[in-house]
Amino acid sequence: MLSDILVNFFHAGAVVFGLLILLWAISVAMKDASLIDIFWGFGFLVVGAVCLYLAEVRTPYLWLLGLLPVIWGARLTAYLAKRNLGHGEDKRYVSMQKRAAKKGMSEMTWRLRSLLTIYSGQGVLIMIVSAPVWVAMATAIKFSYQNDFPNIGDAENLPLTDIGVFAILGAILWLIGFLFEAIGDWQLAAFIKKNKNYDGPIDEKPVMDQGLWKYTRHPNYFGNACMWWGIWLVACQAPWGWVTIFAPIIMTLLLTKVSGRDLLERDMGRRKNYQDYIERTSGFFPMPPKSKES
Repeated sequence: MLSDILVNFFHAGAVVFGLLILLWAISVAMKDASLIDIFWGFGFLVVGAVCLYLAEVRTPYLWLLGLLPVIWGARLTAYLAKRNLGHGEDKRYVSMQKRAAKKGMSEMTWRLRSLLTIYSGQGVLIMIVSAPVWVAMATAIKFSYQNDFPNIGDAENLPLTDIGVFAILGAILWLIGFLFEAIGDWQLAAFIKKNKNYDGPIDEKPVMDQGLWKYTRHPNYFGNACMWWGIWLVACQAPWGWVTIFAPIIMTLLLTKVSGRDLLERDMGRRKNYQDYIERTSGFFPMPPKSKES
């Protein structure tokens, strides 16, 4: 069992880091480190696809668990590519390079450093957060398939995993999260397009507070967290899947405390309109908005 887990981990990791090195080389040529942002969802797609490819028997349970990150990763990658490509390097990475330049670091040195920090760091996070996928898919073989697939070895020593209560509940939670993220992204994109020509006072700049954004300031982040808790629940159907609970916890912390909500609102929260939005709208879990009188 442990050897199967390691096979999934090292094969998926090798492909993820190989693609990251290639993407980094492209980013150096294009002078655009922000290409890494588009890879985030794609990295999880790769993990799911590699684990499915390595499976000697692709049972309904394995297809379910493997396709959840694939579908999510494909949608997120397409969305971020459409949103980000063609707009130059993101201001966050431009600021990083400027700070490095003030310390005497050349541009090429900074880009080499980005390979070891930004790109490799994202690869490490992808492999950690995707643990429910590569652990559960390595331990979930249904022994009754031995009659149909006689070459998978000693079936009596293979654990039994089928689609059960945990897998069904996890899939439902994943679907809720997927819809929150996809609809939230679509609503935000439409809002940005509608207000792209706004040139008035920054404090009066329109704030997206309609649709799902009326009930949570970050429906996309909430949806993302739901999906990974859902994937973890699906993984709990397999032997040792439950031990990967650290994965959705880390993803939730990333979305709320590290690179998600708190980082985004550090600047936006200075705007009066957004301060009002914060006062009446939940920061993560969807809840009815507070009335202005309260």
